[in-house]
Amino acid sequence: MRSSSGEHYVALDQVRAVAAFLVFTWHFTHSPSGGPVPLEYVPVVPPFALLDEGHTGVAVFMTLSGYLFARLLAGRVIDYRAFLWNRLLRLLPLLAVVLLAVGLFQRGDESVGTYLRRLVSGAVLPSLPNGGWSITTEFHFYALLPVLLWVLRRSPLLALALVPVAVALRAGLHALLGEVQTQAYWTIVGRFDQFVLGMIACRARSWLAGRHLAAGCVGAGLVAFYTWFDAQGGLYQYP
Repeated sequence: MRSSSGEHYVALDQVRAVAAFLVFTWHFTHSPSGGPVPLEYVPVVPPFALLDEGHTGVAVFMTLSGYLFARLLAGRVIDYRAFLWNRLLRLLPLLAVVLLAVGLFQRGDESVGTYLRRLVSGAVLPSLPNGGWSITTEFHFYALLPVLLWVLRRSPLLALALVPVAVALRAGLHALLGEVQTQAYWTIVGRFDQFVLGMIACRARSWLAGRHLAAGCVGAGLVAFYTWFDAQGGLYQYP
């Protein structure tokens, strides 16, 4: 298959492979209730903390989406209806198969009516099963995309200013609700930064090229943070 624009960036396939490996490894070694590797397990080798916190792979996918769409749509007039239609054609067939399979074989004691209501609410809430919540978040990004592209064209710094705004929003939700991890992980409230930073990275790609020392330092900082975070209990057990 080829994209409708005919553009394909081979190097991004390597990034997708890393992201898929991070997500796959977590699901292969853990489940929400733990096992076969207990959730309290902490890898001895620090970089493996990224595998033990598989949501890092989800973050890579979201950031990659921001980068890719900023790259594909840069300087172009967007037929927004056609754009949304193309995304639906790409994502919905497989999603429909998954939702049908879950409805037939995995919904347990949930009634058909309750399951169907959960699917309808999945247009807004992270209620779609089997990772379908990430598709909801992706479509929320598509809904915001025209505005984000306009901001990015005005100034990358203006786009960057949206990140502390999102952080402030989450701080407000934490003060109001007593926790923010639910919104930060499962919804656009937490994933917004990743899309925006991916778009900014696209605009800054010529400046970023060849800065291997800086990239290495950022990577080392990321590993150090997630080594600490995982040792504290990680996504599922950090108090």
